Amino acid sequence: MAEWLSPAEIADFEHRWNDHPGMHHMGVKVDLRTAGVVRCVVDPIRPHHRGGLGTEAVNGATIAGVFDLVIGLSGYVHTRGRRAGVAQLSIQFLRPVLGDRFETLARAVRAGTNLVFSTAELVDERGVICARCDGIVAVAGTDRGGEAKEAVV
Repeated sequence: MAEWLSPAEIADFEHRWNDHPGMHHMGVKVDLRTAGVVRCVVDPIRPHHRGGLGTEAVNGATIAGVFDLVIGLSGYVHTRGRRAGVAQLSIQFLRPVLGDRFETLARAVRAGTNLVFSTAELVDERGVICARCDGIVAVAGTDRGGEAKEAVV
């Protein structure tokens, strides 16, 4: 797998993502300070995050959205400028997410030329694993500027 991001790349990446309006709406912060790990924290859990099964638990749409984010980013950091996006997610909801905060931790487990396979866990404020996710990130044959690169399948 590719070498992890430099401190300057981490600062730039976190700044770009954490300042994005969608991230503010989701209430998520990205943290890349641990080499090989994409960490996203929701703190505090807001009313629009709740409502799973009519309770105070975090709803499945929020959990799926955050998994989409961390799986996607865990692949994206390995692309070094190429376009990438989530192609598949497989989520296991293990127990309700309660409390006032949660975090997800994702890491790439295998990276090829066009696919990155990643895994993630969601832990509640007590550190209890509440959900797991495996995902595949597809990497395009062009860089973000549109220049074609040779793609290998």
